[in-house]
Amino acid sequence: MRVLMVSYLFPPSNAIGAVRAGKTAKYLHRFGHEVHVLTAERPPLPQTLRLEVPAELVHPTRWWNINAPVEWALGGRQRVAMTGYVPADHRQGAMGKTLRALGSAYKHLLHLPDGQIGWYRHALQEAELLFRRWRPQIILASGAPFTSFLIARTLAAKYDIPWVAELRDLWADNANRTQPRWRLRLDGALERTVLGSASCLITVSEPLADTLRGKYNCAVHVVRNGFDPDDYADEAELEPMRSDGFNIVYTGMVYDGKQDPSPLFEAIRMLGDAAQGLNVSFYGRYLDSIRDLAHAHGVADHVEVCAPVAHEAALQLQQRADALLLLLWTDRAERGVFTGKLFEYIGARRPVLAVGPSDNVAAELVRERRAGVATASPQMIADHLRHWMQQKREHGHVPALPADVGAGLTREEATRATEAVLAEVLEAIGTRELR
Repeated sequence: MRVLMVSYLFPPSNAIGAVRAGKTAKYLHRFGHEVHVLTAERPPLPQTLRLEVPAELVHPTRWWNINAPVEWALGGRQRVAMTGYVPADHRQGAMGKTLRALGSAYKHLLHLPDGQIGWYRHALQEAELLFRRWRPQIILASGAPFTSFLIARTLAAKYDIPWVAELRDLWADNANRTQPRWRLRLDGALERTVLGSASCLITVSEPLADTLRGKYNCAVHVVRNGFDPDDYADEAELEPMRSDGFNIVYTGMVYDGKQDPSPLFEAIRMLGDAAQGLNVSFYGRYLDSIRDLAHAHGVADHVEVCAPVAHEAALQLQQRADALLLLLWTDRAERGVFTGKLFEYIGARRPVLAVGPSDNVAAELVRERRAGVATASPQMIADHLRHWMQQKREHGHVPALPADVGAGLTREEATRATEAVLAEVLEAIGTRELR
């Protein structure tokens, strides 16, 4: 197959969406398909993710930064990328509320469908140049951001090429959005226009697929995230983070109001002196609220907030940890969210402490694979911490998860599923043409 992938997020940009897109391209290329990738050049993210396809297959384009005026006012793009649009010293009080209100109004008016719309024209121009010497049989667009879908739809219509939309998150039905009613209606109309032209849809879980099936008269396939065994170091080569204590690691962002580590902090407080030597390390951006929450629960001495690290370094930290923290979404409407982080945790084969509501797909996977515990109960968390800490005291380590914990969950297997979807679309089109 000749496949054009359209994804704003792609290596070397370090974001979990870029990991999925990069691994899909890697394995489609390894399977023998002709793959070219249309992506954005150096978005405001750390450029630390390893590129795993030949560089000549990747076409990064310029993009107009729709947020440039705001970033200029706040000290530059790099500063905003690390600390967010509301400075830490203004997040509380009237100034913080005013800045958040202004930021929301700006986004509601100009981010259509999202803040990456400034990439649209540049991506089309690059595709025009590419198509003079190479023409895809099918387009696979990955979002969010959903500007990728607008690009794919435009190219598909102009060149009569089928396209498939891969929704890592829902668009108009995303419960993590806080927007006025008029904007939600506008997004719903735009989504119907764009996705209604796709040959089929891909998403990451059955609950999300069911939502899409209720709206669109096309096939909706589930292709979960995964982990790549190629990314992990030999366990024998890695030293534990601390031999004399117990270390829990969290990698990535924490969404205030959507994910809550409070049950873990309360469990640590309940352990009292038994928590001596226990440390929770958060690696990521926008984590100031974690410090505040740890202080509020009286466990600040057990919590450290660290700068974000490159993807490879994050995977090594996961392997070296005693346990891995997963913060489940607190909103029931988000029960279908499958973060790539969970699959990476499973690949690291360290026990997972999933904190939050247990009636969602992530918690179900943890239980199904016996990969750890999923609960919002501080008492249950304290009991498991006590058990794991006892194991480390007695054996010098917490036992690794069984080798078969990740069976069927690799990126290669996920890409095989995507490959089958693309082949099915092309086969259906070929059958219609024969008729």
